[in-house]
Amino acid sequence: MMFEKGKRERRQSEDDKVFNRMLLWLAGAVVVELLLFLLQKVFVEFIFDVSVAMVLGTFFEIYTIAGLVIAVGCIVWAVLSARGGKSILLPVCIGAAAIGLWVIAVVSRYIFPDGVRILMMFPAAGAVLIIIFFLYQRPFFYNAILTGGGLLALWLHGQYYMNHPRLITACVAGGIVVLAAVAALAFQMRKNDGLLGRIRVFPPSSNYMMTWLTCGITAAAMVLGLVLGVSLSHYLLYVLVGWLFAQAVFFTVKMM
Repeated sequence: MMFEKGKRERRQSEDDKVFNRMLLWLAGAVVVELLLFLLQKVFVEFIFDVSVAMVLGTFFEIYTIAGLVIAVGCIVWAVLSARGGKSILLPVCIGAAAIGLWVIAVVSRYIFPDGVRILMMFPAAGAVLIIIFFLYQRPFFYNAILTGGGLLALWLHGQYYMNHPRLITACVAGGIVVLAAVAALAFQMRKNDGLLGRIRVFPPSSNYMMTWLTCGITAAAMVLGLVLGVSLSHYLLYVLVGWLFAQAVFFTVKMM
């Protein structure tokens, strides 16, 4: 009796820790959303003097190059630290922040004035992914990222293809390459029982069929979006949303 009570208390303690970590990540997403909202007001709507927006524009222009240099430096730092048996937490955190700021700089500069509005969708999507990460199995988290990327590509195609055809086409092509690479890596990880090198990516004995289906369905939707054109491609958004819902049902049933 005491043993069972102790197990329940330990399980409750672990669940509380997981829930608290999830709340911290969600709070971080809210903070990022508020910062992007402030950027929208300052950089696009000029609530302060126009010179402030010009300074930000100059910083973004410089950081499109400097951010890549910092990110590469952090990667080298992390590799050297790992080889030396040291913690890679600091270079990884700095590198992630540098890459995040680089994305903000590039999108804000090259898709003006709508770039910041596009970026403001990411924290909301990130909050959904955070909930999936903590509540569901790891494969659903990865599949949700892939499906979400396809949804973003199709939405950008419908909204901005007429004004930025080359950029949107490049984004779609890059997304298809990423999906193909993920499908290939999934085959490799199935042979290694979920390991990518020494890193555990999927739980042992995972079912990879949903990941391969996600890569195929998402890639097909993105290609059809380019073929069908702007007027019809928005219907494909419902296809990917439906597929995401189907996955949620599938992985929920697996948890029972």
